[in-house]
Amino acid sequence: MSEKITSLLAACAVTFVVFAATTPAAAQQRPIVVTAVETDIPVRYVSYRDLNLARTGDEQTLVKRVRLAASDVCTESVSNLATPGFEYISCRSHAWRGARPQIDRAVLRARQIAANGWSAIAPVAIRISVR
Repeated sequence: MSEKITSLLAACAVTFVVFAATTPAAAQQRPIVVTAVETDIPVRYVSYRDLNLARTGDEQTLVKRVRLAASDVCTESVSNLATPGFEYISCRSHAWRGARPQIDRAVLRARQIAANGWSAIAPVAIRISVR
């Protein structure tokens, strides 16, 4: 229990330092991501920075990237189990339930930018995890 509190406090401290040291102009140039790391949970981040998600072909490329990341996370997650079949399928299903809204949000953002020149939706990498 105290280990989790220590991790949370450390993450808060790092967040404060990062935001205190960042000027508004620098904050707009590159995203800052601060996460508390739990070493026993496999996580992958899928970037789509190089894609134009307003195009169907690029949206399909993103889906393929997410599919590979989900496979990778779930393989890592169930690799120590004697019979990983059901657990792997369950893991993939969970990973997709978490990833699909993120993909939809990224595509909506791209379409808003294509139509209006801007979007209020923040650009973020898609996070794939087993929890």
